[in-house]
Amino acid sequence: MSDLSVLKTQRDDLLIEIHEIEESCEGIENENNAKRIQELNLEHAQCLVQRQEMSSRLDELDGKISSINEEIAKLSGTGVDRILEAIKNQRWYFFKNKTKVLMDRDTGILWPNLAYYNCCKDDNGKYYAYNESYSKIYEYEIDGFKKWDIPCQKEVIDLLDDYTFPYSINKSGSHEILNNGFVCSRLRVKDHNNTSVMLYNYRKRMYGIQADYGCTESSCWLPMTRTLIEGVDYQENVSPNNPNYTEKERLQFTLDLFTQNELWPIFDDEEITELYKKIYFEKPKLLAQLQELQSQIEELQTVTLLSSDFDYTALLAKYDIKAIDDSIIKYYQAVQQWCTELMEKLDYYEDEKASVIKDFNLISLKLSKKYEDNPNLTKDENALLRNRQRFFQKKFSLGMNSIKAKILAVKKQADDLEYRIDEIDEGVNSICELAELEQEKRASFSFIAENTAKIIKNALLKIEYFEDNHSFVMNAINLWESWTEDYRVFKTTYKEDMKHDCEDDGIEKKIWSSWYQDWQQLRYAIELKMQPVIERGLRGSMPTNSELETSVPEQLIAVLEEYKNQIDSFYQEERKGIYQKFAFQAGGELQDKFETESSIYKYVSMFQSSLQDIIFNCKNVEDRVWILNWANSLLDIQIDEILDFVADNDLQKISHTILDEFASLKQKNYDIYLADVKAYSEEKARREKEYNSLIFKMRKDLMKQ
Repeated sequence: MSDLSVLKTQRDDLLIEIHEIEESCEGIENENNAKRIQELNLEHAQCLVQRQEMSSRLDELDGKISSINEEIAKLSGTGVDRILEAIKNQRWYFFKNKTKVLMDRDTGILWPNLAYYNCCKDDNGKYYAYNESYSKIYEYEIDGFKKWDIPCQKEVIDLLDDYTFPYSINKSGSHEILNNGFVCSRLRVKDHNNTSVMLYNYRKRMYGIQADYGCTESSCWLPMTRTLIEGVDYQENVSPNNPNYTEKERLQFTLDLFTQNELWPIFDDEEITELYKKIYFEKPKLLAQLQELQSQIEELQTVTLLSSDFDYTALLAKYDIKAIDDSIIKYYQAVQQWCTELMEKLDYYEDEKASVIKDFNLISLKLSKKYEDNPNLTKDENALLRNRQRFFQKKFSLGMNSIKAKILAVKKQADDLEYRIDEIDEGVNSICELAELEQEKRASFSFIAENTAKIIKNALLKIEYFEDNHSFVMNAINLWESWTEDYRVFKTTYKEDMKHDCEDDGIEKKIWSSWYQDWQQLRYAIELKMQPVIERGLRGSMPTNSELETSVPEQLIAVLEEYKNQIDSFYQEERKGIYQKFAFQAGGELQDKFETESSIYKYVSMFQSSLQDIIFNCKNVEDRVWILNWANSLLDIQIDEILDFVADNDLQKISHTILDEFASLKQKNYDIYLADVKAYSEEKARREKEYNSLIFKMRKDLMKQ
């Protein structure tokens, strides 16, 4: 059983005890008691009907009705009400947990418990002299209570005149105090002038007898303390003459005095004493234990709640690795327990992340379909789309069932090991077979724990990234779908459209096929740029100077898609017009090529301008360099295309100087301008101007005869 299960079992046991106390103490306010009362009332009514209908059972039913009525009466009153009623009927209180003091309900004053205190003799057994200073009383500490003093005469007389005072006796018509078998008649008190007198003399004066202040007899000290009621109007609050409070409220002040000072009063009725103990001592203690267990449960759940930084070694700490690896039986038992714990945590995690995992499963469903080669695509193109799908599957495809299946597969192997041992035990050659089993190679328990934790951690990394970057992930999946489908359309519909459009104008297949080949080459280069952007986005954010609604990778995809659409538009709407413009001119094929590349280069420049805004909004230089390196090959395609065309056609008319200058355009290093947007912009403008100038010069050379 796991620590969590043990703690939960302890918690449930405590709840049962608490409910039992509540049912016995809370009366009709307790839901179970109220329900029970309803049940008893119903049974009561049924019994009355039965008594009327069956006279032969009258005596039996009368007894049952009486018993039920007693139970109803008992359950109808709450435990607190019963305690308040007991307080009403009892003035003096000893305490189970403060045995050396006695409390007066009417005043809140504490007196010594005379079973432990000798009011006539000091610690050495010597009687207190009449004129002996009682200042030592101020230093008393009895059961943890301090601030003791000599009482005033009214307080002592009130005490003596109450026949319920535990140590009061009636002597010659006058109540006195019995302490350790001795009658204490000469009590030291303070009169109305705060003068120390003996209560014996005071009583003499009350009865008209001459007081003897010079008496050399011994005196008795009965100290008191107001520690419990210090700073409060307790005596006024509990007075029957106080019109501000009801009787129940006045009694509650006494009950509060007990509970606030953690006192366990002894009532005349032992049942009430036990009831008080259950309500104010046992139940709070059980509740505290319950809270502690609940805290431990929550802490355990919090500490081991699965996440990408899940530390499996915290779970592993309770396993005796050496003992497990030394024993096959302990080994399979540990693997079973380990897998069960992981499955419990996966189930809990799955419940907590239900909505996120649901979205993730929908993505997994999209990506789960196996890629089928398209006959309209080249080998390289099919490889590109296949590898792209695999990339998205690896990064975004996740089924919790597959993760659980891997964990359960490990557990099954442990189960099989247990089954094999059971089978061997049934045989007649168990010793040899067990020896063979023991020699078999198997992964160490710690390695199994590490590997299963890795499986879970990799899965959680995907889920947590998805949760934190939901918008980016959903956009990436949509991009994968739309770009894949768009490329298939490009290879079929767009190609057929170009074919029919050109054939209608009498343009030969050789001509339009070469155009489509150029178009395809450029589109393929653009397709190659999509996945690296997604990969960069998955590695972390690219901080920007100004906050935008979309991330940098999403902005890069947007400008790349715009560039792709411009290339498509050019070949669908402009390419044929350029051909028709130069088709019947001398050197028209060459002029057509240069015109085409110049037109496309305009879109390259627009693409680069859009990139410039993104680049210089990035805070980090490394992000700027990454974007530039990512885009460089697209920026140089038209330069490479012209140079290859000149080389393939051996165009001797174009001077080597112009060609060298054109080739040097590729050597322009934008990296050195990344710290200054103005310098970068100026360099880009110079490059465009130089490109257009060199194209013009090459075209001019071609016109020379």
